[in-house]
Amino acid sequence: MTRARRDLSPEDTKIWRFVTRSVSPIHPRHPTEEEPATPSDEPRPRTKTVIEPPPLARVSPRPLAPLGLGATNDIDRRTAQRFTRGEMAVDGRIDLHGLTLDQAHGALTAFIRGAHARGARCVMVVTGKGKGGSIGKIRNETPYWLNQSTLRPLILAVSQAHMRDGGAGALYVLLKRQRT
Repeated sequence: MTRARRDLSPEDTKIWRFVTRSVSPIHPRHPTEEEPATPSDEPRPRTKTVIEPPPLARVSPRPLAPLGLGATNDIDRRTAQRFTRGEMAVDGRIDLHGLTLDQAHGALTAFIRGAHARGARCVMVVTGKGKGGSIGKIRNETPYWLNQSTLRPLILAVSQAHMRDGGAGALYVLLKRQRT
């Protein structure tokens, strides 16, 4: 879209130069044939303006809050309802039964990263409930692992699974969408 050029009268040009005398252009222009320099114009020293590019490092606008089980602060109400009720399609599942803490931590980290990389939205982590009424070690540690700096930027929310999906022995994890 081009704008039609309007010719200014000599008086208007004088007023315009008076108004803009203290303004320095972002990108200085050289007089062209369309805009001949008048003898009354004050010569301006020509300096080269160097504009530095923004830094490459991304600065997060705010630090990520720790994930709380069932907290859905960063998602819209309808998605939060579908997520906590177990109505979202589960795009992947990992079962951590029978693994040591170190094995479970490594498997969970690899699973979440891989699921996010392939564009999964909601995944399920089966931790088990524990034995003899006590909370299992893996179930106890999983929320801490999900809050670690390697995984937290990939996750929007975590919720206990619906009874049909394992109840207290499983978690739904809502992953952030990939930005391309």
